[in-house]
Amino acid sequence: MLAAAHRGAKSVGAAFLDCFLPRFCAVCRARLCSGGHLCSACSGVLKPVPFGYCPLCRFEDEGLRSAERPPGFQCPVHAGVGGLAGLHVEEPALQLIHRLKYSGERWLARTLADLMPDPGACQGKRQRYDLMCPVPLYRTRLRERGFNQSAELGALLEPRLAVPFMADLLVKTAPTPVQARLGGNARRRNLHGCFAVTTPSVVRYRNVILVDDLVTTGSTASACLEALKSAGAASVVVLTVAA
Repeated sequence: MLAAAHRGAKSVGAAFLDCFLPRFCAVCRARLCSGGHLCSACSGVLKPVPFGYCPLCRFEDEGLRSAERPPGFQCPVHAGVGGLAGLHVEEPALQLIHRLKYSGERWLARTLADLMPDPGACQGKRQRYDLMCPVPLYRTRLRERGFNQSAELGALLEPRLAVPFMADLLVKTAPTPVQARLGGNARRRNLHGCFAVTTPSVVRYRNVILVDDLVTTGSTASACLEALKSAGAASVVVLTVAA
């Protein structure tokens, strides 16, 4: 009886809030009638399409889109290094990522984190991961932006994936130009040796999830992977919103 009354009160309260504080879809701005940040139409468009790729190989062969690789693709040369993404780099996914990064709409991190896959489920096996860390920003960029979008995503993923999240495990040791304005070769030159592991003993012999918002050429992911593998990580998987 009390439970029914409680549910009724919650329904009335939700209706009241929807009337005076309406919620709108993060993409198309249509009014929402249910929970979440996306309307049913945009949810369908943004339905995750998991696929695998090796960021190191993709970095070497930038002409091959990750979507063209077979699901679960694992490079035999770079065994233990894999990548997973929930969406393809196209509108409206790119729009949401840019709004999070450049317009400071941090609330979108929840919407994007919900679209990111579970690495174990996507790989078709229950791989045990020991820790998770974000791709870091250089300190001046972090100060300008006020937050690290990859760290925001990682913190939200931690309870769902049940993997400890370490926001400061990786650091960027030198500033670089804005990567979005550069081609693949220039990105690779700029980022070589720019990342370091703060506590190598934590990484050694561990399976690590590297969280990023967006993988395009794979240069940033590759530079971070080099640092983690050099510190002794047993394996690294890149988990990203889109690629």
